[in-house]
Parts: sequence; C-alpha cells; structure tokens
Amino acid sequence: MNRCAKRVVLIGCSLVLLPMLKLPNCSGQTKPKTPAANAAIRSGRLVDSGSADSHIQSTRQDLIEVIARPIPDDKLSILLTNVGEADAKLKSQLNELQSPESARERSLLWLSRVELAVLKSELFAEGSGDGVASAAEAVKIAEAALLALPAKGVARMEVLRLLAEAHLRQGDARSAAAILRETATTLQASTDPVTSSESVRALQVRVALSAGDLQTAERMLNAVYGSDPIAANAGVGMDLVRLRFLLAKQDERSVADWLESIRERHGANAKDRADTIVAQTRVQLGIDSSSPPADGSDPRLWIADAMYYLRRGQHMQSALHFAKAAASDDVASRSVDSALKAAAILSRQSNSKAAIELLRRISQRHPNSVRSADALLQAATIGQAAGPSVASESDVKAMLIQIAKQWPESQSAFAATRWRMNWAEQNSDWLEAAKISVEFAEVHWTSDVSTPESVREQAIRAWTIAWMREPAAEVISAMHQSFHERDHIEIVRRTHADLTCLLAEISDSRWSELQNETSEGFYHELRAFRQTQTESIQAPPPTGLSRVLAERLELDVVLNPARRVAVGRYLLSLPPDSDFPTDIQRAGWLIWSGQRDDAEELISTKMQRSPSEADEWCRRAATSYAVSQSKSDQKHAATWWKRLADGLQQGTPAWHTAMVGWIRAVAASGETEKAKASAKMILLTMPPTDLEVRQAYESISQ
Repeated sequence: MNRCAKRVVLIGCSLVLLPMLKLPNCSGQTKPKTPAANAAIRSGRLVDSGSADSHIQSTRQDLIEVIARPIPDDKLSILLTNVGEADAKLKSQLNELQSPESARERSLLWLSRVELAVLKSELFAEGSGDGVASAAEAVKIAEAALLALPAKGVARMEVLRLLAEAHLRQGDARSAAAILRETATTLQASTDPVTSSESVRALQVRVALSAGDLQTAERMLNAVYGSDPIAANAGVGMDLVRLRFLLAKQDERSVADWLESIRERHGANAKDRADTIVAQTRVQLGIDSSSPPADGSDPRLWIADAMYYLRRGQHMQSALHFAKAAASDDVASRSVDSALKAAAILSRQSNSKAAIELLRRISQRHPNSVRSADALLQAATIGQAAGPSVASESDVKAMLIQIAKQWPESQSAFAATRWRMNWAEQNSDWLEAAKISVEFAEVHWTSDVSTPESVREQAIRAWTIAWMREPAAEVISAMHQSFHERDHIEIVRRTHADLTCLLAEISDSRWSELQNETSEGFYHELRAFRQTQTESIQAPPPTGLSRVLAERLELDVVLNPARRVAVGRYLLSLPPDSDFPTDIQRAGWLIWSGQRDDAEELISTKMQRSPSEADEWCRRAATSYAVSQSKSDQKHAATWWKRLADGLQQGTPAWHTAMVGWIRAVAASGETEKAKASAKMILLTMPPTDLEVRQAYESISQ
C-alpha cells in the first residue's frame, strides 16, 4: 500500500461526524520526482511509520466506537492517552515531511489531526466542561491546519467543516455560522455535492438549534423530511440532527419514536449513538432517576439513560433508570425487559432483595402478559441464589406456584413446575415430585410427546420412582387423586391408564375403568399379560422402566404363583441395560422359569466368590422357591431357609424370620408334624418378642 493510500484510511467516514471524502487517484499524485536517494529515504520512512499508522487508525476506530457507546472513566482515560499519542505521532510525521512533493501527504496528516481532535470532543456531552475544553483544542488544531493547507482543495474544505463542528461544540454558534458561509460556495462545487450539501445543511440546522432558533431549524428540517420523515432519504448525520431538534422541543414521545426509526433506517450502531445523544442531553438538563415523571414522558428515554449509565460503569444509576422505565412503561414486554435488566444489575451489586421486589411488582403490573411470568421466574432464581437471608425456600416455592397458576401455558410456568419437581426429588420427596408432575398445562403435555424429556415421560418416571421408594398403596391412591382433575385431557388420561396398568394391583378400583384406555403397543400388551390373557409381551418396554416392571411382575407372582413360569421367562428375555438385571434377580427368574440347575449353579458360584453376600443369595433362593405350590420346590425352599438361619445369630429378628420361612416350607412340602414340632420347640426355648412373629409360630404349631 503506498503512503497516500495509507493516509486515506485515516480520514474515512466517521459514523456520526464525517462524510466520506472523494479523493482523486493517489498514484499519480505521489509519483516520486526526486532523485533515487530521496526516494529511498522516503521508502524507509514509510516502512518505519507503519506501526504509527496502525496506532492512529485503531485510536480513530476506538473513538468512533466510544462516541456511540461510552465507557467508564478509567477506560476513557486510557483512550484519551492514546489520542494524545496518536496526535503526537501525526505531528512527528508532519515535521518529517518538509519537501515540496509532500504537500498532499501533509494535507492528509493535518486532516487526520483535526479529525481526531473533533472526534475527541464528541466523547463528551455537548456543552459540558470537558466537551467545551476539547472543542477549543480542536479549534486551535483546525485553525493551525488552515494556515498550513493550500487555499483550495478537498482537505481544506473538510477542515473548514470540522472547524464549524468544533465551534458548535465549543458553544460558539456565531463562529460556526461564519465558517459555513465562507465554505458554502466551495462545498457546492464539491465532487460529491449530495453528501457535502447534506453535511452543510446538518451543520446549519445545528447552528440554528445552538442559537435557540427552533423555527429556522424546523423550516430547514421540513425541507429535508417533508410530511413523512420516515420515508425521507436522509443520512444518519441528518437523522441525528433531527433528533437534537426533537430534544430541544422536549417532545419525549417524538424523540422515542425517532430513536426507533433511526434503528430501522441505519441499524444498531446508529441507534446506540442516538441513545447516547439523548442520555447526554438529559444529563445536561439535570434529568435523572429522582426526577418526577412529567406529562408526556416516555419510558424509552429512561431506557436510553439506563444504557448510557451502564456503559459508563455507573451501575446503580443504570439500575435505577431501568427500574423507572419498568415502572412507567405500559408496554408489558418492554417493561419486563427493563425490570430484568435492573434486577440483574441490582443482584450483582448485592441488592438481591430490591431486585426480587422490583420483579414481583412489575409482574403484577402486567398480569395478562406471559412476559410477567419470566419476571417472576427470574425473581425466584435470584431468591434461591441469594439464600434464606433474602428469600426463604417457602418464598421461592410460592413464586413458582404463582407462576404456574397465573400463567399456566407460559414457558416460565413449564420451567417453574419442572423446577419444583427437581427440588422435591433432591429432597427425596418422591411422592411430592410425582404429584407435581401432573400439574403441567395441557399445552405442555402435548408438546414434544415423543421425547424422553416430555411431560408424559417425566410423569411416568416420577410415579414409578415414587412407587418403588414409598408405600405402594399410598402412591397409588395419590396417583388416582392427582390425575382425576385432569383426566378430561386425552394424553393425561392415557398416561393415567398406562401407569395404572404398570403399577396398580389388578384388583384396583380404577383398573376396570382405565384398562381399555392404555396406549397401543407395550402398555396394551402389558395389560393383557398381567390379566393372564397372554404368556408374553412382544413390544419392548419404554426406556428406564425395566426395574419397576420387574418389581411389579414379581409382586404379581406372589399373588398368583401360577404365573411364575411366564413371568420368569419374560423377565429373562428383557434387554439388559447398565444396572438391569442383577445376577440375584436372574437367579430368582431362572428358578421360576424351571431352569433350577442353572439357578443353583449361579447361586453357588456367587456365594463362593462373595461369602459376605451369602445371606442375600440364600434369601433370594428361598423366596423364589417358596412361591411354588410344588412340594419339590418347597423342599428346596426349606433347604435355603435353613441355610440362611444357620448363618444368623439365634434369637434375632432376622433369624426368626428365616425360621418361620423354613417351618412353613417344611409344612408345605408335606412334613406337617415336623413343622408343628419345630414351631412348638422355638416357642418354648427361644420365644420371639415380636407379636406378629409369635402368632406365625403359634399358627403353624396348631
């Protein structure tokens, strides 16, 4: 890249200040006309200044960024230091360029200095002390540039425009007007008359505004925008001038509407710059969060103020302005957004209690908006994170319940109900978690029904866990009661039927009512299998249900021993997963299915390998044989019960349980007298203290 091109980069269009310059082709302008030695010296200097050019360009870009989106004072100090260094580099380069053939490059360097100085003045609110001081500095640099520049040319024209801008920022509207009159003819002859004329007109409106002449400013703006400003083909610079005019008229609604128009017309960067102008102007006018709301005030301006303070690092001021916007905004979604932003800042500032109170207040201000559910859910989240000193567990739960009741179909209600489920599970309150699983709105029941995370699948999971870990009768009763109020919803009633088929006794009062409403496939086949209508189930069970299915079917075998063969064979056919089936489960099913030799071999092998688990294996073998009415199986049961008892301390509850099992198996195998004698002997020599066990012995002895 030649040196002229590098300089052009430095004076491109500022987002809010400078128009794009149309410069002639640089290649012919910079063709060396000096001897080879001078050319070599200049080439070397160009290479050496590369890092300087990069620093100047990055500083300029930083200025443009910060003008649109201000930064905290500590970071601003760093940027101002960088601006000073960049200006020093430009001055140094100017001192190096003394030869006549360097005139154009010197012009570009001067223009870069003026531009940086004026951009620096834009960092501060117009009319502020820092802004006036920076503008005065820019005026000095621009005037020095004019003395050094040729009497004609694009660079001089642009410096004059920048000088007018600097005078305006200095508060000297008269000098700015004089500069504009001086340059009017030159600008009309510009290579880009459209851009140049709009730039001058924008400055002319600014001059009128600075002089307090709103009538003249309005007339000039009407010439640009006509009766439909939104449809006008004006640039961002002119749109920002119209914004200043509306601010001067103190028409907040029009200002806020125009801010939205700027976003639509020019994008987010221009909108950010416009917000900053609004906020800086209001700061200069002394408008802050403590100001009483005026007639016609618009909450969108409080939002602009809040964003300004947030970028400046003044977090509490930002939170207060967001809160004021939230409290005064009748547009629910925008009000909630402001409240969420305020709450986020407050909670980070260790003021979670105020954040929660704001969110609760705003959620009730817009009771018909689902966004209010988002606000209350965030309040619950902040409350839980802050701990009981700010919000107790009951406070958080109350908010979650309110969300589900007041906005049941919202995604926040879904999240709140799922949160309550998880909370109950973490506290091992399995039945409560299962009850909560039914409380989702119909829209959530019918959403993503085929996924493992669907409401239906989670409800089935919750009720099966509760059934395995809580008293079964209590769980089944609670299940029927919980589903009853929602059984009019087809998917809910079908889930109720499937769970009844999976968990309840066949004798359950709701079985006959629900048995024909089970889902097709597995649950339909399970119903028929449990009712002894079939010998097997072809459809695979849903993921994660094998354990509860095995437990339910084992209980069925206890109630109906004749089903042990079919149940044993079916359970052995189930596909294994990470923790199913266990070897001890398989041993019992092998016994039921008639594969006794395989079962005995498995049990013996496991007992030899793990002697400490012998009691468990003996008990499994004994109970598996004991369900059979076969005398042969009862003899096997008696053997395993006796083996278990022999390994236990006599007189302990576990020993008595094993002995009762042994005596019953002996009686069932046909040796009734032996069983009676054994029961009487234990009652005489080692009577149990447990009344139920004593009654068992007495029953056998008679």
